[in-house]
Amino acid sequence: MINISKYTNTYVLEAVRKGDYICLDNGKRGEVVDIQILKHNTQNEYFYKIKNDGIILVIK
Repeated sequence: MINISKYTNTYVLEAVRKGDYICLDNGKRGEVVDIQILKHNTQNEYFYKIKNDGIILVIK
């Protein structure tokens, strides 16, 4: 299981793949079924769709 928070290294956030189990610092956790990364001028937004539990968003 990969622990995710806003302080997580960018390398770790980019390494998450479909099928990995992730856990957010607020307790939300599950298996990743889809990933979307949006790159803006100064920040990246990482959207991880979790099986049966919604979406985890990390802005870095």
